[in-house]
Amino acid sequence: MFSKNLIIIFIFFVVISSTVTLHADKIEDEILNTAEGFFIALKEKRFADAWELLTVKSKNTIISEVYKDINKTKAKIGNGVVREEFDKKGDLFLIYWNAFVKDFDPSTVLEQSVWNMGEIKDNKATIILQYKKTEYPAELKIYKENGKWQFGLVESFWTRK
Repeated sequence: MFSKNLIIIFIFFVVISSTVTLHADKIEDEILNTAEGFFIALKEKRFADAWELLTVKSKNTIISEVYKDINKTKAKIGNGVVREEFDKKGDLFLIYWNAFVKDFDPSTVLEQSVWNMGEIKDNKATIILQYKKTEYPAELKIYKENGKWQFGLVESFWTRK
């Protein structure tokens, strides 16, 4: 009787640990797919798809920076106009992202870097990215917003001001 109960307990723990592992693997896949999806969309110049994978903070920061850069020139426009252009994926949106991929080749991340899952904690995760030509790794920061994992481009790469 004792060994029968022990076997039942053992099977219970195996089933529970398998379920937890499957859930953790699913979360890791969602996180990795978000980050990879962003860089693939950039590479394929599907900027609207890339934009939808960004965190709210990244979107707001990009819009704010575009607004400030435009208003340093003689052309003065409101922040609302810039936001509207980005919301409708208009000319400013396309100019920004085309310039971005001109200066940053997504292939360096997709094809010339090693990706390792970092820490996942609550609504935040990190992916450790080791580019083959650098000594130090980068950390991609992914955040769960409104039930979806979103890539923190600004949170990962912009330097603090």
